Amino acid sequence: MNRFNINAIAIAIGMAFSTVAMAQTMSKDEYKSAKDGIAAEYKSAKAACDSFSGNAKDICQADARGKEKVAKAELEKKKKKKKNTNPL
Repeated sequence: MNRFNINAIAIAIGMAFSTVAMAQTMSKDEYKSAKDGIAAEYKSAKAACDSFSGNAKDICQADARGKEKVAKAELEKKKKKKKNTNPL
């Protein structure tokens, strides 16, 4: 479990820095890569929930789904913002 937390934190930090370093426009490959990263992080978080049982497992899975939804919404916002950005 402790190793999972370290990996999840490392992935989250890496994704945060990678999205900050994006160019003016987000290419399809960058978008797909970020989306795949979100899916991988969700899968990892959900797998960590298997060590729990009962209500704790339900809460863990709900937390993982919530984080996935937030990450996807932020990605969509960044994509839309980058698409609508006019440098002039």
